[in-house]
Amino acid sequence: MTGTVAGVDAAPTTSLRPSLTAPAVIIVAALVVDQLSKWWALDELEDGSVIEVLPTLEFDLHYNTGFSFGTGTGMGRWIAILVVVLCLVLVHQIRISETALRANLAAVVLGGALGNLVDRLFRAEDGPLSGAVIDFIDVTWYAVFNVADILVVCGCIAFGVHELVMARRLDAALKAADLGADEEPEEEPAT
Repeated sequence: MTGTVAGVDAAPTTSLRPSLTAPAVIIVAALVVDQLSKWWALDELEDGSVIEVLPTLEFDLHYNTGFSFGTGTGMGRWIAILVVVLCLVLVHQIRISETALRANLAAVVLGGALGNLVDRLFRAEDGPLSGAVIDFIDVTWYAVFNVADILVVCGCIAFGVHELVMARRLDAALKAADLGADEEPEEEPAT
């Protein structure tokens, strides 16, 4: 955008914040991939079929009304309300992010959270937000989860690592600036 200030053309102004296009694409892609995988699981596994992928990995349909890994069974409505709040926080985080990477990592987590929230909204049989989340990736020695769960967990880990790296860089820069301010300038020899 250009403007005129006191009759002089001003330079175009640009925002220092990253574009919201990439985070929007990430959120939509995450939601689509998650929901398509769940539709596939319902279509292929609803009859009780189990597809063995590896010796300790199989596709096996489960309905989760609780938290991750089967905890909090029956607390779906409360979990959904928490997820709505989390989604609002993530949207805000994306909007205020100072780097594209930070915004994109928050978008990965938001896409996953929305994937499971869609299940709770549109698979509800006992009122709003009471639906069960479709889980089908069964690591037989650990847990059953879905694509949305993978996105949330991996996105949170990557976001946390990014924040730690950025904090260390900021700390190092502040220490370097402190050291530079403490040094006295060398006097030039008299001529």
